[in-house]
Amino acid sequence: MVDSLRMRLCFAILPAIALLAATLLAPAAARAADPAPLVGAEIEGHWQIAGKQVPLPAGRWVVAAHALAPYAGGQQVGAYGAIHSAILLQVDGDRITAKVEIHANALPVMDGWGIAADCERTDLPIATIRYKAGWDGSCFFLTHTTANRNGTATARSAAAFIAERGLRAPPEWLTVGFRVANRSDVVDARFHFTPALWSLPDHAGRWAASPWAPKQLEGDPVRLGVARSLTEWAVGFSGLVEAGIKNRLDPTAQIAMPNAVADHRGVLEQRRAAIDDLLKSGAIDGEMHQRQIALLVERGLDPGSQVADPATVALYKTLAYRPMVSFANIWIDYFWIGQPWAAGMLVLLQVTVNTTKFYFHELAWEQVRGPGSRRDSARVIDFAYLGTNR
Repeated sequence: MVDSLRMRLCFAILPAIALLAATLLAPAAARAADPAPLVGAEIEGHWQIAGKQVPLPAGRWVVAAHALAPYAGGQQVGAYGAIHSAILLQVDGDRITAKVEIHANALPVMDGWGIAADCERTDLPIATIRYKAGWDGSCFFLTHTTANRNGTATARSAAAFIAERGLRAPPEWLTVGFRVANRSDVVDARFHFTPALWSLPDHAGRWAASPWAPKQLEGDPVRLGVARSLTEWAVGFSGLVEAGIKNRLDPTAQIAMPNAVADHRGVLEQRRAAIDDLLKSGAIDGEMHQRQIALLVERGLDPGSQVADPATVALYKTLAYRPMVSFANIWIDYFWIGQPWAAGMLVLLQVTVNTTKFYFHELAWEQVRGPGSRRDSARVIDFAYLGTNR
């Protein structure tokens, strides 16, 4: 009787187990089913690969190279399958006016990917981390890239494609890089634009000696204006990359090239105009309008949340912990010594020495431990890229 009930129970739950397994395995199967782009194929709107979408600015992009290769970095990233690496070109006649290099994982992992090292650099015109919380991270940066290196198989394939078609590429590019990552997936896209899009001459030479280097930009209002327009473009485009990793891009959306953006107002000006429109439509009242405009003027688009530095954390710990210990020492010292004056001097010595020791111990621990103690913290992972940007 018992065996019969067990058999019935097993047959009853088998369909549920099969359904659960199919549900869990379906995303991975869908990722693997995404067809790889054929070299020479033309793409518009976005590139679909491994369950993710990579947005593309307006125009036709031709696939110059695509490869599946192992991750060449030294960090363990789990069973990611392989890394899709692709290079797409935008061509005007025989000139390459823009190109994008894309890296994306083929299979989801469970321990995250992290941000790009270039997003944490301080020697670039702009490097912004939009968010970095747990496994999730999103960032972008602006730099220039010297086209003097084709070290990867994908880069060599693209170079052969360019040579076969008789295309010409500039010696230097303006680069806007994006990285979006979560616990399971990563999209790394670097868009390279020729300065000729802004009617500016090419420059061949060392990266640091380029007129696009930050120190040279400060004294060149024309190039500085281009850098600012690229930054404004990147602010909006980064949101599209974030939507693409979730496969949520609007298929009808038109994404302008950075040199053809119709609205030349800054991000803050556009945000203020949007708030004004909400007031005119009656969606918000005058008080709410004034409050939001005041916040916009005061903070801009800064989220207003900052991570406390290690020295501040160590100070808070010291102020929270040491008074309790010192209070206990007063009674212990007085109990054993029995003389208030001697006990007071001993307590003063203990407070001075132990508080200082505790503070620097905590500071050293915070510096060494840093944010990496969290198992789910967004780490720094890079791929092999085109050219040199340092």
